[in-house]
Amino acid sequence: MPLVWNRCTELPTDMQDWSNQEKNLVEALVPFRCVAGKEYNEVASLIFTDADTAIKQLFHFREAGQDDSSTFSSAALFLFFVPYVFMATIVYGIAIPSGLFVPSLLSGAAFGRLCGHLLHKLDHTSGTFADSGTYALMGAAAVLGGMARMTISLTVILLEATGDMQYVLPLMLTLMAARFTGNVFNEGLYDIHIKLKNIPFLEPEVPTIAERHEI
Repeated sequence: MPLVWNRCTELPTDMQDWSNQEKNLVEALVPFRCVAGKEYNEVASLIFTDADTAIKQLFHFREAGQDDSSTFSSAALFLFFVPYVFMATIVYGIAIPSGLFVPSLLSGAAFGRLCGHLLHKLDHTSGTFADSGTYALMGAAAVLGGMARMTISLTVILLEATGDMQYVLPLMLTLMAARFTGNVFNEGLYDIHIKLKNIPFLEPEVPTIAERHEI
């Protein structure tokens, strides 16, 4: 994917009011086939860095102007999101010990930031909607909650990660919506694996057939 994305983006220069964490995130950008120290490859910066660094970039990386300069563009996020979700699904399905917790966070953050970009473009960046980093956080919560079907524990984990209590209500609403929407189609991924491996598991409710025959 970085080879497909052959466009180089200039590194942000006006960082006087940026925090040290944000400056470190800028230094972590990957200059794949670009001029080192001046430019970076947006897709390569999401793929060739550690997953935790990429998640922080999606959460905290700033935007500027209608063209989303000094950030990841919508096209780069889309080019990263689609293959990443596909490969994460394939890798998890062939029983490789890779996990889904961090991939769910990263893919959800990319999709949430992409939705934030689309809302900003509809609004012409007039300030009606929140920053794209907030949508990245909500997207990460939605994908992770839809996969694991956890609500309260994920809310606490993400609140501890952000350290901002103003996200309590949005996170709770997002996780509940993801849980209810997922339950319409199937059970949680971990519940599905328990049944596939025939692991003895006491269900929270009595099965219908057992209740009918008073077993």
